[in-house]
Amino acid sequence: MTQNSLLITFEGGEGSGKTTQSQILYNTLKEKGFEVIKTREPGGTKFAEIIREILVQGESNKISNISELLLFAAARADHVQKVIKECLKDNKIVICDRFTDSTLAYQGYAGNLDLDLVKEVNRISIGEISPDLTFIFDIDPTLGIERALGENNKETRFEEKDIMYHKKIRDGYMDIARDNPDRCVVINGTIDIEQISKKILELTLDKINE
Repeated sequence: MTQNSLLITFEGGEGSGKTTQSQILYNTLKEKGFEVIKTREPGGTKFAEIIREILVQGESNKISNISELLLFAAARADHVQKVIKECLKDNKIVICDRFTDSTLAYQGYAGNLDLDLVKEVNRISIGEISPDLTFIFDIDPTLGIERALGENNKETRFEEKDIMYHKKIRDGYMDIARDNPDRCVVINGTIDIEQISKKILELTLDKINE
């Protein structure tokens, strides 16, 4: 099947359902014969996965916001160079669970770092790469945290931050969506899973066929 490269990112607060939906989209596109890979941030390479463990496990306040920003950037730079860039060069569809919008929402809006600084660090870490389509999952932070903590895994460092932090993340994502209407689609994370996946597939196929 002849196809053009595409970078599709899934964004949202904790427990919003983005990881589940990114997996569904990956499975569906693969079944339809598309060349597609699924990856995540922080992570996607051996080096980036080591940084992931530092970032998402342990006490919620163990790392300063500026240190978080730079650690995410280091992981992302490695991920982009070794995985995303190569796959796009091979005309593959890349589905990424979190990307630069996460850093802007978490370390920028919620972490109170200067937004222009965060955008510049993001720019340095990704070079000329940018998402073609972004799904932002919106959910009430209280419900999202309840969902996320119910998953019983060790990656709860961000979930354990106070509720105001998560409300700022939600507000940040809404700002990002408003600022990038051609790229971002806001998804209600509380509606039926099948309904969400159907909408995401439809929009993705539209983007593929442009």
